[in-house]
Amino acid sequence: MFPISLPTEWLSADQDQGLISSAAALDWIRSESSLTVRIKELGIAFSLEVLSQSNQPLSPELQQTLATKDTTALFREVLLKQAGIPLIYAQTIMPQSSVTGTEAMLAELGNQPLGQVLFQSPQATRGAIEFAQVQYNSTLATFIEQNLQQPMQEECYIRRSKFLLNKKPLLVCECFLPALFIED
Repeated sequence: MFPISLPTEWLSADQDQGLISSAAALDWIRSESSLTVRIKELGIAFSLEVLSQSNQPLSPELQQTLATKDTTALFREVLLKQAGIPLIYAQTIMPQSSVTGTEAMLAELGNQPLGQVLFQSPQATRGAIEFAQVQYNSTLATFIEQNLQQPMQEECYIRRSKFLLNKKPLLVCECFLPALFIED
């Protein structure tokens, strides 16, 4: 099951051209801050569950996106939860050369959020935010509905950003799960 296949076509978050009808979803997609911090600000108990972490082949498309010649990468998949309810599914793709030297600790984060490292490091820079709509027939949609037991809404979005940590690339993809937008 892991790593879960993600969309291959992405749009710039700055040029959504009205494709995102939900103001709340657009706010989350365009947010430049740490999603971990935003989830913690919602209150109640924050937790992170590691779903999978393994070395996998890197597709030519991802090699190009990450501007790397590495053929394998460390894929880390987690759920960000509030009060035990998954709100964000995140997948981080770290080329093998990006988890060397001082960045080797990225491979040993355990239940520590990656955002705590990236947003506290002066050596981390973030590229443009891109987004895609999760398609109903995708493996990600199946995971959301069957494994997380969250019915897919009309619109479910995922975003991605390329980060450089000490000039080493990593790709952070974050899916905003239906439970994030349920009104109390």
